[in-house]
Amino acid sequence: MNELSKLFSDICDGESIVFEKNRIYDVRPEDSFINTGYFCSNTAKQEENPDGIRYSAIYLKNKKNIEIDGNGATVLVHGKMTPLLFYGCENITVKNLVIDYAVPTMTEFTVKSNNGGEIIIEINPDCLYEIEGNTLYWCSEKNGAGEYYWKNACNVQKRYFKVLDPETELSRDFDRNKLTFEKIEEISKNTLKCILSDRETEMNPGEIFQTRNIIRDQVGSMFERCKDLVFLNLRVKFMHGLGMVNQFCENVTFRNCDFTPAEGRTIASTADFFQFSGCRGDLIIENCKARGAQDDYINVHGTHLRIVELNASEKTLVVRFMHPETWGFQAYEKGDRIEFIRWDTLIPYGEADVISYEKLNKTDIKLILSSVPDEITVGKDVIENASFVPNLYVRNCQFGPTCGRGILATTRGEVIIENNSFRKLWGPALLIEDDCNFWFESGYTKEIIFRNNEIITCNYNGSDNNPVIQYTPKVMDENSDSFIHGKLSAYNNSFRKSVSGKHIFRLEYLAEAEISGNYFDAPLEIQKKKSGNIIEKNNIFR
Repeated sequence: MNELSKLFSDICDGESIVFEKNRIYDVRPEDSFINTGYFCSNTAKQEENPDGIRYSAIYLKNKKNIEIDGNGATVLVHGKMTPLLFYGCENITVKNLVIDYAVPTMTEFTVKSNNGGEIIIEINPDCLYEIEGNTLYWCSEKNGAGEYYWKNACNVQKRYFKVLDPETELSRDFDRNKLTFEKIEEISKNTLKCILSDRETEMNPGEIFQTRNIIRDQVGSMFERCKDLVFLNLRVKFMHGLGMVNQFCENVTFRNCDFTPAEGRTIASTADFFQFSGCRGDLIIENCKARGAQDDYINVHGTHLRIVELNASEKTLVVRFMHPETWGFQAYEKGDRIEFIRWDTLIPYGEADVISYEKLNKTDIKLILSSVPDEITVGKDVIENASFVPNLYVRNCQFGPTCGRGILATTRGEVIIENNSFRKLWGPALLIEDDCNFWFESGYTKEIIFRNNEIITCNYNGSDNNPVIQYTPKVMDENSDSFIHGKLSAYNNSFRKSVSGKHIFRLEYLAEAEISGNYFDAPLEIQKKKSGNIIEKNNIFR
């Protein structure tokens, strides 16, 4: 065990721990807390992490009233880890802590020149590599046994590329299959001279190529079945797999946190920064900044499980996790209230209480309920845990640039998004969906208040039909006229520098919207589909 493991192994309720000021604590998987059975929404497939193994620098289970003061110290991850792992805890505060990777699992290199397919690239000094023949490999540092924690070819199937123009701060896609070489030569440390197999491959001088392994076997940190978590003044420079994952937690606050890349790097997370799955209470993100990811900043949702078996006389169901990256975790407790949802319209049609549950395997759960509706379409309809739907408050934050979207929020709780800056996002600043056929992320919203925000060059990804605010629930019945979402209130926002010359709101299956007092530096286009009353008033157009 490392020093942190020893420090937290015997921690008792009510204690405070203060790290040594500004110290670097090196943590490796083999000498960390090693736990199994921690299955995480939106992450690894069963074959990628079948046992839900987590390597953690700080691990708390069923603890209460603990304060962890990082005192400016750094938890420096070697290999791949889930640095913080809390389960069943209450009233935990973590503050003044830095988290970084010695060798980030996302590799960056800059194109210095391209002479007809003969390129010179400079690899970021924080990244490690090997050359074997004409193949370039990205790799980690080695463990005590002299073996790499991870190593894979630069264009292997599981790697994904984005290309960043550092002058415009905009990104584009890149086909990994194009990164094959006839010849590779190391001309100095971290500088390679390469001849591309396809001499016409677009690799422009000055562009920064960001590449990640898409397997989410570990995450930025994971908190499950916890209550009253507070994170203050965190400085997180890199997260692998997914970001801060909060799963079936109640009341979580991130305040004055910095999720931006370390100096000299351009990427801080391989996927979402904040993931809230099946939470409740108040989720608060205030005075934070986040930049540099290949996915979204905030995603708040529940999980639709499909009904695969029904015994009406016994009031029992078997429900199943359907998406291959979401499975295994405890989705229900005795006393939870569930809603039944039509698979093709997303409309709820009944409620029941969970009397008891039985986990049959990693995807199937048997529920004994207080009642079942008369008409269930087995194999199609889904249920949502209505006892875990949070309020969301996002205030005074800076988001961007990123290769993903801004905020995704499908919760019927109160949602207020105010006084934030969304700058140079690949997708929309606000995306509201709900589906039970694809990602299976639930559910519907009642009102979203989006006010006093700054939206600059969002959804720039190449099309001239890019909404900056988008409501697109995945309704499968084209004849359905039922509203899925309640109201959008968009007040006093500033929309600027659209790449298409107009600002687009795409509003589908939305009962009502009021768009008032906003500033637009280009025309506003509302794309409406089966939505209700849309009010525009007092908007200012340059």
